[in-house]
Amino acid sequence: MRANVMSAERGQGLIQTLSLLAALATLVLVVVGGVVRVSGSGLGCPDWPLCHGRVLPPWELTAVIEYTHRFVASAVVSPLVLATAGLVWWTRRQEPWLVVTATLAVVLLAGQAILGGVTVLWELPPVTVAAHLALGQALLACLVVLAVAARRPSSAAAHEHTRSADASGEAPGLSPRLALAAAGVLYLLLLTGAFVTASGALAACPSWPLCDGTSVLGGPAGRLSHIHMLHRLAALLLGLFVLYVLHRGIRRPGSGATRLLSMTATGLFAAQVLAGALMIWLGFPVVLLALHLALASATWASVVALAALSLPRLHAAAASPAPQAGPAHA
Repeated sequence: MRANVMSAERGQGLIQTLSLLAALATLVLVVVGGVVRVSGSGLGCPDWPLCHGRVLPPWELTAVIEYTHRFVASAVVSPLVLATAGLVWWTRRQEPWLVVTATLAVVLLAGQAILGGVTVLWELPPVTVAAHLALGQALLACLVVLAVAARRPSSAAAHEHTRSADASGEAPGLSPRLALAAAGVLYLLLLTGAFVTASGALAACPSWPLCDGTSVLGGPAGRLSHIHMLHRLAALLLGLFVLYVLHRGIRRPGSGATRLLSMTATGLFAAQVLAGALMIWLGFPVVLLALHLALASATWASVVALAALSLPRLHAAAASPAPQAGPAHA
């Protein structure tokens, strides 16, 4: 029995490691995709899956940037996602949360790859560009949920969890409805930001926080100014709700994991707002554009993890020993 327990714990640790690595790689992929968009490199490789009819791109900046995005997707993210899913299917197939989440990650991975090819072949229509980012962010969230669902302490730790979960900082610390609503709000905010970039409205408002220094919605670029400012207003209104939920998480007594994630997400959200303001004030440098997207994605991942921890069924599945591991006294 002890050998079975040790084997189960090793499998659990490997799934956690692979899913976290896959999530980090997906975060990098999303950021590189953002660099592709803001640098005008979306058609650096005008064909797909090859680049100018070649396996390796020509030595041109836009082609190299676009090819880097494809390389990270195919050579880094895809193997990690498939390896994680394969390990779940092989070792944890009796746990529905893990199996469903791992399967969904594979489906999202395939959908993102197909949509990426369609986006290039259709010459970057704004709707498909935004949808491509939306799938990437959904894949990131799926991998974060998988990492949370894969958590399972040793048998002794599971017994301690049953006795006093809150004291160990493993219990959910937020209302699931609030946490899920915050995650949904952030996802919507990410989509509005993606549409701003895809529609060419990124530089439509040259000042911050107002569009042209005096107007809330108007600006020198007309319709594009409205698109840009609607994103800012959404960030303000929806952001206040997210901060309220995170404040609740920070003040929640007896839940260390919830408090830590809430503080992390709050810091990331504030840093993202600052990066967005600096990006506009400094004339939209690519580095700050990438940083703004990276911080937004990291905030999203943190809130998704917070929402996953708040789900009692998911938390119970993550905290209880697997059936094949044997009884706690083995």
